[in-house]
Amino acid sequence: MNHHSSGSKNPIQQLEDFLTLYLVKKAPYSIPSSARERIVTIVPWIDLVLLIVFLPLLVALLGLNFALVNFAWASGAYVPGWGLASVIALGTFILEILALPGLFKRKRSAWTLVFYAALLSVVGSLISFSLGGILGGIVGLYILFQVKEYYK
Repeated sequence: MNHHSSGSKNPIQQLEDFLTLYLVKKAPYSIPSSARERIVTIVPWIDLVLLIVFLPLLVALLGLNFALVNFAWASGAYVPGWGLASVIALGTFILEILALPGLFKRKRSAWTLVFYAALLSVVGSLISFSLGGILGGIVGLYILFQVKEYYK
């Protein structure tokens, strides 16, 4: 493939290619293959537990957010970040749920959904200026790209 054809790729594919280059090919450290195999085997189970644990918290967050946004609106205040944070949290959660069955089967489509969830989470962290969220997102993307080859 020549370099001129890369202009026809969509921005998400360009980002994926960029992250593959820097988080896999040019990464100063690669996770050993035995550890990557363990990660791919255990992550769907960890994801399942986390989704179950976080479901009530997400429902509570959405309810609280709805109440706060309506209260703020009624009092004449506007809190733009609250609604957006909830939408991002809900979107990330839905993508993770949709990915779960495919993670157990090691499907590339599931990896892609987790990639989208990770991107959404990083965007949320950037919007809320959460340094911990941004750093966690970078580490998560690094691990995600290190195991990408295991998903077909």
